[in-house]
Amino acid sequence: MNKIKLGILFVLMSISTLVKGQNTSWNNTGGNWGKNGYVDVAGPTTDSVLWETISPGFFGTPIYIEGNYLVTMRFLSPTYAPVECFELTTGKLLWSIDVTNSTGRSLPVGLRDNRVFVMRLTESQNDSLYALNLSDGSHIWTSNVNVAPYITESGVFDSIGNFYILGNLKTYKINPANGQMVWQTSTVPFASGSGEMAINQAKNTGYTLEQNGGISYVWAIDLFNGQKKYSHIVTQLQPGGNLPQSALMVGKNGVIYVQLTEDNVAALSDDGTQLNLLWQTEIYGNCSFSTMCVGSDGSVYAPSNGKIVRLNPLTGKVNNSSVSITQGGFYSPRISATNNNMIYATNGENGVYAFDLALNLLWSDVLNFTNTSGVCFGANGLAAVSGNNKIRVYTPTMTTGAYEVNDVFARVYPNPASSYFVLDVDKEIFGGAFKLIDVNGSEIKTGIVSKNTIIQLDGIPQGLYFLRIDGVNQTFKIIKH
Repeated sequence: MNKIKLGILFVLMSISTLVKGQNTSWNNTGGNWGKNGYVDVAGPTTDSVLWETISPGFFGTPIYIEGNYLVTMRFLSPTYAPVECFELTTGKLLWSIDVTNSTGRSLPVGLRDNRVFVMRLTESQNDSLYALNLSDGSHIWTSNVNVAPYITESGVFDSIGNFYILGNLKTYKINPANGQMVWQTSTVPFASGSGEMAINQAKNTGYTLEQNGGISYVWAIDLFNGQKKYSHIVTQLQPGGNLPQSALMVGKNGVIYVQLTEDNVAALSDDGTQLNLLWQTEIYGNCSFSTMCVGSDGSVYAPSNGKIVRLNPLTGKVNNSSVSITQGGFYSPRISATNNNMIYATNGENGVYAFDLALNLLWSDVLNFTNTSGVCFGANGLAAVSGNNKIRVYTPTMTTGAYEVNDVFARVYPNPASSYFVLDVDKEIFGGAFKLIDVNGSEIKTGIVSKNTIIQLDGIPQGLYFLRIDGVNQTFKIIKH
């Protein structure tokens, strides 16, 4: 089998694997129907930036990705915060829409199957829910129910695309094709930020964190009919802490993990007839609106005392702890994980962090006011974060020199470069197109690849650029000095 056929086979196998992972409707408030922050792609191992775009907004909000589309809200005021869609690989703004007519915030709460689920957020507890077309932002439907998730929350999808979202003391199941309610069930969330459902698809069961008389309950709900089946109390280990303002999650092992802010993480199993408490581990420090995650090895990662801690999923024992990642401001870590044994977190303040499974810091980056934007992943492993007036995308496939991937050799030299650089590739790539892109995603140069292609840089400002080549599943980082 020749080189190019091997390369195509490798790419097809990779795409098949990544699409399977992407079908879990990744967003950074959960990652999949278990809301456990894990996505089955390989994330960035360095802080290589593919692009960064100036996008007005006071702070970062959750990002949603499907295919080559990135969706988020850009908060400019309480009555003007449009939902915007960007091209994931370039940062090009595709559309910007205010569904509220300047009366609230256009908050995306879900993305799947080319539909962006957006609510008119006024915090009235009775806000409208819409579906927009992902490609152009056009209106698809308006739901027949009003919804009430908090600004940090989202809905969740089951394996066939049904949508579940919090209403006013209710959880709704919504038909994604037309926005019509399938069922509703009573839900009394403990506090703003804790009302999201997590799903165990194998058991056809959803779980919610609720309260009654100031006591925390986990409820199991039948996804077919909305019937509440049974519940379990999660007690406080440190009386007097803050109200729970973080959602629960379901691990890959089916265990439900609950975070009581400034108190403890609890683990419960579901045997089909009742919930059973497995363990509780104390955590410390206020970290409202944060999210936990499950790593590639099943470990639980949670915030505690300004750090991230790694918990044994079977016993709750603290196995590892990160360095402190807070500056003492609005500490709201949003934690996520990828299949190449990486853990990612934003701190809600000014930082993006990447760790190995043992929480050794591998890289970090400054991005002001990440707020509730965690690290969100596309099927190609690109990782996106938003902050104050910026959206930034990191790439797992970046190089400044030469490499051989998919049995295709490519290199650029000199790099850094001053007036030109040479692109040298295998003959299988001859005739393909190249693009030179700046950090804002704008195309600077395009052309056709031939033997020892010379790309002139005269008239181009000094700085960082990115070279993409048809047929090469990598991106070069080009530095002009």
